[in-house]
Amino acid sequence: MIYPGIIGTGLYVPSKKLDNKKLSNLNKISVNEMFKKTGIKERRIAHDKETASEMGYKAALKAIKSSGVNKLNIDQIICATFSGDYVYPALACKISQKLELDSPGCFDVMANCTGFQTGVNIAFNNLKNSKNIKNILVIGVAMQSRYINWKDPHSSIYFGDGASAAIISDVGKGYGHLGSSLISNTSVYESVRMRGGGSSYPNSVGKKNFFKQYYEISGLEVWKQVVTFQPKNIKLALKEANLKLKDIDFFIFHQANVNLIKFLMSRLSLPMKKTHITADRYANTADASIGITLDEAIKRKKINKNDIVLLSGVGAGFVFGTTILKWAY
Repeated sequence: MIYPGIIGTGLYVPSKKLDNKKLSNLNKISVNEMFKKTGIKERRIAHDKETASEMGYKAALKAIKSSGVNKLNIDQIICATFSGDYVYPALACKISQKLELDSPGCFDVMANCTGFQTGVNIAFNNLKNSKNIKNILVIGVAMQSRYINWKDPHSSIYFGDGASAAIISDVGKGYGHLGSSLISNTSVYESVRMRGGGSSYPNSVGKKNFFKQYYEISGLEVWKQVVTFQPKNIKLALKEANLKLKDIDFFIFHQANVNLIKFLMSRLSLPMKKTHITADRYANTADASIGITLDEAIKRKKINKNDIVLLSGVGAGFVFGTTILKWAY
């Protein structure tokens, strides 16, 4: 019997900072208004020559070191991203190349801002269902700055770049994966999107119409979706795990913005000490945000052995995912 869980984590954020004062010069929103609306003070932006695969590679190295697993014993790489180096091949393949691994299975998943949680959940299932898989590397990568119109007041205030990673392995009876849920509300599919570069809006050489590869977002719709569907999704995961909300020791949420997390915690009647915030310093790091926040919480000893930990995210589409596990170290 396999009991899959997380045995090591890592994060990487670029050194370049874009604070609200600098951003205000571009989008003409006051520093105070930006902070009041989001709770975000600054975000990290990749350097011009920095790549998504480089960010993912650096986060992966930290997770591998943290886990103590020999990198040559990694059997699969699952990369959660929508901002890879290329449209294809999969970013997971490029990161495997950088790590010089021994032919692991590699593929990408796209669940947007709940990508890391979804990747971890896929890894749990793959570990349970295969006798040949022992260690899986899950990576979340957000190279978003290349797709942000920093002059757009509706989108520029929310996002930043970063990467996170985790090693998934057997953690022994009584620990690891307890339950999960994944649901969607596709009626608001168009509310958060990037059309340019998609097959319906291709940016082909010589094409008369060149579609801008910029984020388009309705912040109000994101708020509505989170407060309506995320509690429902959490309840479904709790039901599968045969647990109550009071049984959860610590909550790791996708970092859409600080105010939204505070509101969600209030909606669930939970104290803020039961969660960790990274959005104030890194903004919304999309697929990477849950892993970044998890790694920081572990390093700050907010999560300890035997804790019941809940990971929950929401991504464009809209996709809602929650995974519950008992911490093994």
